[in-house]
Amino acid sequence: MTKALLRFIVFFAITTSLGVFALGIDEEFEGSYRVGGTTCVVKPIKMAFEVRWAKEKESMVFFYEWDSRYGDYTYISEEKLSGFDRFVFFDGRLASGVFLRADGMRYPVNKINSN
Repeated sequence: MTKALLRFIVFFAITTSLGVFALGIDEEFEGSYRVGGTTCVVKPIKMAFEVRWAKEKESMVFFYEWDSRYGDYTYISEEKLSGFDRFVFFDGRLASGVFLRADGMRYPVNKINSN
């Protein structure tokens, strides 16, 4: 690994951590969520989030989107042929919001309590 790449990774990790703290995100994007008529489980992985959908074999990777026109708490998927999928949350608790699919479909999102 080159020194420049290593410096970038360290810089990105520090600024991401500070940015999330400054935005007032109270909870992690982690746990079980109801998305429309299905569910998914979100797990932090390195500097991203793995999303495993019910009844799907493949997982998706999402990243926090800093400057989003969709909302303050937006997580964007890796690019697909059809574009990007997004989770948009209404507050720092990341408990409710909307899932914007790349094809324009919208689904309500609610965190499932683990109690």
